[in-house]
Amino acid sequence: MESKSELRPPALEIRGMTKAFGENQVLCGIDIDVAEGEVLAVLGPSGSGKSTLLRIATFLETMDEGTLSYFGETALECRSGRNVCTADLSQVRANFGLVFQNFNLFPHWTVLRNVMDAPIHVQKRGREEVREAALELLGRLDLAEKAGQYPGQLSGGQQQRVAIARALALRPRMLYFDEPTSSLDPELTGEILQVIRQLAAERMTMVIVTHEMAFAAEVADRAVFMDGGVVLESGPARQLIEHPSGARTRQFLAKLRRETAED
Repeated sequence: MESKSELRPPALEIRGMTKAFGENQVLCGIDIDVAEGEVLAVLGPSGSGKSTLLRIATFLETMDEGTLSYFGETALECRSGRNVCTADLSQVRANFGLVFQNFNLFPHWTVLRNVMDAPIHVQKRGREEVREAALELLGRLDLAEKAGQYPGQLSGGQQQRVAIARALALRPRMLYFDEPTSSLDPELTGEILQVIRQLAAERMTMVIVTHEMAFAAEVADRAVFMDGGVVLESGPARQLIEHPSGARTRQFLAKLRRETAED
């Protein structure tokens, strides 16, 4: 019987991705597939290459070797350190949005302008249409009353919800989250996880780098565990998190559970 991911077309395909910074080999031949409508959790200790993987997948960093494809179209090939774009990268970028762990909002712009700017200036959409869509998004995220405020006037959880609204305003086909709750106090984490939970229920394709294990087990379809720049284990998220087969995965999860219990 085919799995859910095998029944859906691929949204993201990564083959043989490598990356080094000087003599520090950060990624060592990564292969990852994400099906359309699937949620993939990327787990692993600090320094395992998770954030570098996301930065390369979103064209914020170049790779040394490998291929990167979106929705069946090869976007980037790299051989012997030479990156070759095989598609219009502006069109490829329209496929995804990225939510950073530190929000990255423009502090001198209102919430509404932060959400509206890219659709107007990058996608060249009409101002009134964008404004209407932005206000609708802010309403969905319980931020309608904050539209005229500035990021500095908001809590961390509210700022992260604005960052999610900004990513969604571009109407992406998939979203990347890089530790979306790591900059938040524990009491604010729940509101962001609830937003992601709702997006998962709507079958938004997502790749989430996270240390929230219980949440990943609940929301993600699949998970991969990375360490030392390689994928050591992959499989259904709940199975991998609750019953890991690899010794290194078990060690990492046990340590994380101890730290969570101590908090």
